Amino acid sequence: MFYEVKRYIQEPTRTATLLLCWLFVLRFSGLYLFTRGFLLSRLSLSNVNDCSSCTLTPTHKRAVFLIIDALRFDFISPNPPLPFNDAHHHVLTLPQELSAKYPQHSFIFNAHSDPPTATMQRIKGVTTGSLPTFIDVSANFGATSIEEDSLLLRLNTAGKKIAFMGDDTWMSLYGDLVDPSARFPYDSFNVEDLHSVDNGVIEHLFPLLNQNEKTWDFLIGHFLGVDHAGHRVGPSHVTMKAKLLQMDRVLRDVVEALDEDTLLVVIGDHGMDTKGDHGGDDPWETSSSTWIYSKSVPLQENSSEALPTSLLPNTTFPFAPTSHRGIQQIDLVPTISLLLGLPIPFNNLGLIIPELFSRGDELERALRTNVLQIVDYLQTYRSSSSGVDLDGSWGKLSLERDAALKSREDFLQKAHSYARTALEVCRDMWAQFSMTLIVLGLLVMLSTVPATMIFSQHLETYDDQWMLDSLASSFITFAVGGTLIYTMAFLFKERISISPYQLALFSASFNGSIALAFRARITRIRIALTPSISLLLLQAIILFSNSFVFWEERVLPFLLPTSIVSMAFSLLSATNQKVQRRGLLYGAGFLLCVRLMSLSTVCREEQGSYCHVTFYSSSTLPSPALSVLATIIPVALTLPTLVRHFMKIAAADRGLAPTTIEVYFRAALLGGTAFWFLDWTENHQTVVSMEKTYLGETGIRTIRTVIARIVAWSMGVGLALWSSSPLNLAIQKQTDSTGRLSIQVIGFANSFGSFYLSFLCIIFSVIWLSSQLSGQVVLALGLAALLSYLEFVDSVRDARHPAQPRHYRLPTLEEVLPLALLGLETFYATGHQATLNSLQWKSAFIFNAERGILSPITVILNTLGPVIFFAMCIPLIALWAIEPFSATSPLKNRRREVVSGALKSLLLLSNYHAVLLVAAATCAMIQRRHLMVWKVFAPRFMLAGLCSIAVDVAGIAAMFGGVTTVVYRVSSTFQGVGQ
Repeated sequence: MFYEVKRYIQEPTRTATLLLCWLFVLRFSGLYLFTRGFLLSRLSLSNVNDCSSCTLTPTHKRAVFLIIDALRFDFISPNPPLPFNDAHHHVLTLPQELSAKYPQHSFIFNAHSDPPTATMQRIKGVTTGSLPTFIDVSANFGATSIEEDSLLLRLNTAGKKIAFMGDDTWMSLYGDLVDPSARFPYDSFNVEDLHSVDNGVIEHLFPLLNQNEKTWDFLIGHFLGVDHAGHRVGPSHVTMKAKLLQMDRVLRDVVEALDEDTLLVVIGDHGMDTKGDHGGDDPWETSSSTWIYSKSVPLQENSSEALPTSLLPNTTFPFAPTSHRGIQQIDLVPTISLLLGLPIPFNNLGLIIPELFSRGDELERALRTNVLQIVDYLQTYRSSSSGVDLDGSWGKLSLERDAALKSREDFLQKAHSYARTALEVCRDMWAQFSMTLIVLGLLVMLSTVPATMIFSQHLETYDDQWMLDSLASSFITFAVGGTLIYTMAFLFKERISISPYQLALFSASFNGSIALAFRARITRIRIALTPSISLLLLQAIILFSNSFVFWEERVLPFLLPTSIVSMAFSLLSATNQKVQRRGLLYGAGFLLCVRLMSLSTVCREEQGSYCHVTFYSSSTLPSPALSVLATIIPVALTLPTLVRHFMKIAAADRGLAPTTIEVYFRAALLGGTAFWFLDWTENHQTVVSMEKTYLGETGIRTIRTVIARIVAWSMGVGLALWSSSPLNLAIQKQTDSTGRLSIQVIGFANSFGSFYLSFLCIIFSVIWLSSQLSGQVVLALGLAALLSYLEFVDSVRDARHPAQPRHYRLPTLEEVLPLALLGLETFYATGHQATLNSLQWKSAFIFNAERGILSPITVILNTLGPVIFFAMCIPLIALWAIEPFSATSPLKNRRREVVSGALKSLLLLSNYHAVLLVAAATCAMIQRRHLMVWKVFAPRFMLAGLCSIAVDVAGIAAMFGGVTTVVYRVSSTFQGVGQ
């Protein structure tokens, strides 16, 4: 049994797959440790504020708290920005009308929503008064119950009844606090549906408002239509105007139904960018609306002019003609708590809104209560396990605290200053880092680079037994080293700053990498500063500059031509003119495709007016340009013809290739294009019926969902058929004049590459489906660039080795680097950036209008699909234009050569991304206190980490599923012929 397992593992492709898997485990371990140290979440204290006397006399018995998701400030502003947009400016006008008519009862604020601007994080903020952390955005797809003190917990403790209707995220966070008889949640992730949630809220809201005997004390309604309209069609579409008009009518009806003793609070949980998306930190996303209205009781008796100006800061919305009163969104927590006569939640860092307490001495009492709550929180936090993080700022906080609490004449100003200082200190503090984990993770990631490099160089003499022995040695070192260190760390865990398992993971992974490298023949390692290595180092170095990170997508189109310069010079010096012309032609085709791809851009906020969006029709309409709509169908129709043309160069388009390429591939591309065409059609209907449950015809949505599922299922069927199909060859028999029979294998010269390309076309079809129309055009150019590059490399090899054209040569970094760069270039050109708000959330609903298990997968394919695809293309460098055997290399040897070549190409690509990952991680570590760390360096590190994971996983899939099948099929076809 043991020998059978050993013989099974010793198959070259299986051994290669094991090596790729093991390197992935080692590198991922380092990435995990670094991430745990760099992206820490804050400590949530479980303390509660149950001090019944720590509040004020309530001004209202009840409150209606309405969230209009993504209600950006300019949607209700009396002075909207320029240029005026009639789709969302002065459409929802009730707040400004009542504020102008009843200035002591109605107040509009520009509220700053702390990033990440995702709904779950903002619900936490407006209920607890605490701050989110950078990494919290990952929880938006799976919210969990909030364990810390909150406004809803204070209401529940006081015996108040909470009613809820709308976004079901609230149920995940506070389901146990809401009255079971008054909860009406609706699914929040069906962005296709603009009306069902809003209609459901309206259906249950007004019966509760109109009750003679109220069965509730705090009513929450969370509308989603405005947010979904932004995601679907953007804020400048007529659909947005229709939704805002509907919200205006709803608010008018709410005001009409309000009791005299009920407070109305209307907010947007966050804003939206110019395309209608959110999640990041640009001013459009963080500027949200807040409107507070008291129907009978005036909230302000003293004039605002009597208040110190430092208590009433103004903020200016982008391009607005005037500034407006600004608050922090978490200021709502202490404000609502005190207005309802409740204690302020324990973890709150918000500050009361002064205007709403400007009645006699109420402001001073409210502010003192607020400050004492913050003091209590900070003192408790400092006594916790994370309290050391406050040491650097504690002296300043103590001085300001004492000055505020002891002051009499200028208490308001000093108390306000202390509260805001505390907020800023905590914002900085929760960008905390564990330098121990950061350094350990960085060491592990760094150690995998030389291990991978040594292995890639050793593959020139492929040896299964040596590779298995190396893997076994590394694994044993990993297991023994990890176990010993864990045992020692567990015994002395009180003396180390990290957990025993984290220290054991470092020891195991680091020693495993060193053992892997040590097993290689170190004396044979050749390191020279070649142009390719120089280019890679240059790309890694520029990650240390925030300006270059801003413009990385503009740098790549220059790096790509530079990466093929040395190969182009080889062609220029070629003695064979036909090879020279052929190589230069395909090289020019490659560069032309790269140049056209670079024309597709989306812009970062930091690029300002120097960048113009071309991926969408404009910076405000998230739809494809008319040129894309006009060309995408011809592109989808002709791309299979182009693929087959490159197969025909070596006549390797026989067998099932015509069916695979001309029928299946073309149908899959047309299906993916039809899906997004129907999506565009639905989003751009000019007639919107607000009475209908869905926007547009539900039949359109059903048809495109069916199309998407057919394309996805056909990929599975296609892969199954491909894995059992014959090579793309044909047998031609000829009889000469003497009667002698000769057999010619047509397509023999590209047996490996052509069959593997058929496999890639099946993978490409699903990535095509996950990409929007503009992205599909870019993907088509990327595939054309790949095919041109393969012929270019084949010509370069012929030019460099004219005397031995059939001699197999392993791929080099010089040959792999352009495709690695092409993968990143395609990532940017398909409408992505190293920012959260460039995620294309539409792709989450390809297979279903509602959130499903496939939603994260389709978002990943949309985002990292180009990187994954070109990683799977890398083995083509080792397989393209390679004969199954030759006079000098029998089939058995050629089989090992192509496996070795495919493995080396994947190792070189993996190391390319590992170098970028180490550079991005080092930069994030060094710049961790830089002003732009969370805006620039942390997202770029996260992108590098995701790309590294995607490339390694894609490499494993390519070797295990693609190369293994190709090698087996070639071996079985020519078994006994090329021995």
